[in-house]
Amino acid sequence: MGASTWIDDHIHQIFFRFGLICHRYRLPLLIASIIFTCISSIGLIWIEKQTTNDPEYVFSPEGAPWRKERAILSQNWPLDEERFWPGKSYDLKGFVDVIVAGNVIDEWGRPNILSLRYLDEVARVNDYIIHNLTIPINIDGKKYEAGYIDLCMRFEWKCFFNDHLTMLMPKSRWGNFSAAIAEFAHDIITKEVNITYPIGWKGTEPIYFGALVGGPHLKDEEGHFDYAKAIRLTYNTREEKIGNISYLWRKKLTDYLTSKRNPPSELLDIGMFHNESLPEGLQDVADALTPKFIGTCTILIIFCYSVSIVLIRHENGVLAIDWVRSKPIVAFAGLMCPLMAVATSFGLVLWFGALYNAIVNVSPFLVLAIGIDDMFIMVAVWHRTNPELSPARRMAETLQEAAVAITITSVTDITTFAIGMFTPLPGVRMFCLYTCVQVIFTYIYQLTFFSPILAYSAEMEDQGKHSLFFTKALEPSQADANWKLHFLAGSVSRKASFKKKVSIKLHTDEEGKTEEKGWIGKVNGALRKLETKLEHHESDIEGIKREDTMVNRLFKEIIGPFILEKTTQWCALAIFCIYLGFAILGCCQIREGLSPRFLVRDSFYLSNFYKLIDETFWNEGLQMQVIVSEPPDFSDPAERAEFSSLVRSFEHTEYTMGHNATMLWLTAYERYLREQQEENHIEKPTNKSEWYKRCKEWVLIAGGRRLWEMDMVWGAGADQYTLKAFRFQVGLRHYNTPVDHTNSCKLMRSIAAQFVKFNVTTFHEYYPFADQYLELKPSLTRNFVMGLLSMFIVTVIMIPDWRAALAVVLAIGSINIGVLGYMTFWGVNLDSVSVITVIMCVGFAVDLSAHIAYAYSQSYGTAHERAVESLEALGWPVFLGASSTILGICVLTLVDSYIVQIFFKTVFLVISFSMLHGLLFLPIILMFIIPEERRRTTQKQLHPSVNAIEADIEFPPRFDSSKSGSSPSSRKNSGDLTRSDNDPEEKLQRRSRASSLASLKQTLETIGEGSEDEESETEHEIDEQKEKPDNPPKDVEVGKETTKQT
Repeated sequence: MGASTWIDDHIHQIFFRFGLICHRYRLPLLIASIIFTCISSIGLIWIEKQTTNDPEYVFSPEGAPWRKERAILSQNWPLDEERFWPGKSYDLKGFVDVIVAGNVIDEWGRPNILSLRYLDEVARVNDYIIHNLTIPINIDGKKYEAGYIDLCMRFEWKCFFNDHLTMLMPKSRWGNFSAAIAEFAHDIITKEVNITYPIGWKGTEPIYFGALVGGPHLKDEEGHFDYAKAIRLTYNTREEKIGNISYLWRKKLTDYLTSKRNPPSELLDIGMFHNESLPEGLQDVADALTPKFIGTCTILIIFCYSVSIVLIRHENGVLAIDWVRSKPIVAFAGLMCPLMAVATSFGLVLWFGALYNAIVNVSPFLVLAIGIDDMFIMVAVWHRTNPELSPARRMAETLQEAAVAITITSVTDITTFAIGMFTPLPGVRMFCLYTCVQVIFTYIYQLTFFSPILAYSAEMEDQGKHSLFFTKALEPSQADANWKLHFLAGSVSRKASFKKKVSIKLHTDEEGKTEEKGWIGKVNGALRKLETKLEHHESDIEGIKREDTMVNRLFKEIIGPFILEKTTQWCALAIFCIYLGFAILGCCQIREGLSPRFLVRDSFYLSNFYKLIDETFWNEGLQMQVIVSEPPDFSDPAERAEFSSLVRSFEHTEYTMGHNATMLWLTAYERYLREQQEENHIEKPTNKSEWYKRCKEWVLIAGGRRLWEMDMVWGAGADQYTLKAFRFQVGLRHYNTPVDHTNSCKLMRSIAAQFVKFNVTTFHEYYPFADQYLELKPSLTRNFVMGLLSMFIVTVIMIPDWRAALAVVLAIGSINIGVLGYMTFWGVNLDSVSVITVIMCVGFAVDLSAHIAYAYSQSYGTAHERAVESLEALGWPVFLGASSTILGICVLTLVDSYIVQIFFKTVFLVISFSMLHGLLFLPIILMFIIPEERRRTTQKQLHPSVNAIEADIEFPPRFDSSKSGSSPSSRKNSGDLTRSDNDPEEKLQRRSRASSLASLKQTLETIGEGSEDEESETEHEIDEQKEKPDNPPKDVEVGKETTKQT
């Protein structure tokens, strides 16, 4: 506790000094802030260049297993645009995946896409895309029309035209044969073409219908089907040399298939996906957010201006705006701080080469919403300072009182986002980096931009100027019309006549200061030269004036006592138990994973693709690649049996479709060997060399050679008959949810790990998302624990009483459990985006609780009085801060994007629960864990010059409240009462003070009757004393000189 108190004292001293420096150099600080913002914002020119919307990079951990797994695929089977087969490569960038289904019919749902009416419509759309959809290109000054046939990837010079559409047609539509050959053609078609699910055959070439037909109804065990929900079409374009042309063609295809104004078909529901779709979807989210930021600014400007208004009741009973004490300019400055921080942070981070992602666009909303919270604290403290003080002293008092409050919230937010920067998820790292830097600069600009504006506003208030028109405001007595009273009048905060007429036992800075040695003395000496010099008589005026306002009385007399009643405390306990019980229940039911369809807006075309694939192919039909990098010796029956065990292990799981959906060249080769033995009496190979030699020869003549040769890697030269590696495909099912993706991925990898001998690798295109899900819980746990520990360390350092710091940490834990639990009930999954928001929760949860806990630790009296005083002092600013944050993010509800809605829901929950804890639970907890009474014993040393003045005043006279504005409560808390009320000596001192006060009051009344010339003469004498620091004035007995003048 001693170290914390020492830190607390020094923070107060530092900020007191900075308040004086800020007042003196307000213009340079203001200009420097604006110039620095303008210069650093230049980095925004690189935002487009450094934008990355690749979902595999943004949402998948660095070093995730899928990166190595896909690299093995690419290494063994690199993309060859002239020898391309659909489904065999994952490196292609020019693909277009289209799912076509019939429009939903209300009576029975999806119609049968295999009916001739729908098949003809699908074929019409397909033919138009292949033959008629073109884009103009210019080559050597000549204009051409480029279509799919010009841009497609090929196999043996032939494009893939989705021939399975023809196979699904009635066989009578396959061709018009003459009567002579019609029967022969029918026999060939019947025998050679077998349309079954999931694998059909065209001769000896297998066709995987599982990836081409979605949601089929099987009518027999052989796999014949008579109904399907959807058909899949693919279009693959080349990238080498003509990548930009291919991209333009794909864009035109996207416009054609997704047009709302001119849809390609009235019968069909079409969803499409290409390699740029997800990046475009993420950018679409960012583009939708940008206009909403203007709405957030508008809402917060109105809110800040509204709460910056101070009301005054004039002598005639009229309630009007006090245009002198109101702070609309300060409200504007408070809003500008986070805006400047956003521009500065984005510019600097981009300037240093960091990447940018569309999710980062949410961070300005959050920074703007939470960045103005400290403004409410500082303005509240400003209004509590004594208006009889000079603007410089009031600035120093304001920053000193608000120092810990604004520092602890900024440090905790910065710490939590700094911890988030070390997560393995790049998207989370980018968001935390940008947000952390924004919070840092928001704090800096609060000191270098907001504080100078507050200093200027202080000068205006001191001079009685209108806060909007910057001209002299009318005194209420001068307003000869109601409209003037409402729009031009305001109070005069300083009683200048008092300062001019009284001279009491004054000491100059030079007289009062003590000599400090070492580097601390040098630093203090340098700072003293920068500070605005305090007026000498201010040492006898209270810095903080306990003046009750309507809001203060609301918390002091109604809300505070009500919350702290026994009945309310028992009710609060019941509410907390219910709250925590449901939170824990929600945590037990939390769902994991971020489905790709949630990455884009509901109105974006890609969402329809994910809706259709969820209905059809995710349930059954996807294929997983299994790579065997160290093949067994298939001529050895034992190793062949062990490999068969591996295949069966993959085939017989809850996420695979069984043997009928496995595409394995070995099965076809063994069938070929049996046929050769049975039909041609050719014996099977008897040794390894013969087995592999005949295998390679079979690949060259097999009906499915185009498939099988692309699944095998043979050696070269002398090793031409050595099988280096091979792969096969396994059909997947029950792949509907992110949890299914994760569990399937874990299961397949575990099966592969059982056969270390064969060096087996598995891969599916959704593995990147599965790896993200696998990292979520460890990352969340790590960040949460580190965040709590960091928050405890920070709060213990910043809050003098470690028990109050412990209460804050407990509140953080409770709030985060509540957020995790209740976000489950609100439909939010645990995913990479919600991990970001949980990281934010740790920091945001500190803000409101820390204010109350710190105020409690600094207040005096019994536990009940301290709780009421903490609510009285900061209850209203805490409420305003929470309200402004919720108002700032409410516009996010207008964006139809899941990831944006996550930010709104989680921030809404954390702010709501933080306010509940800060204003209800925490004061009650603090009363129980810190029950002792705290009494003021010594006055805190705030500033050397002030302390030097006050130290030499034996019994500083306290002026009548009607003259000076001080009150008994302020005298009680001023630090001068060091003994108990029952001490006889203390009673004697109080009687002495009362006598002095009566004498001083009489003197002041006498002075008030003096002429202006006499006032000028007295003022001139005081000025002469100030101009002679080497000859400080002698002690002047109060009332003696002034009586003589009278």
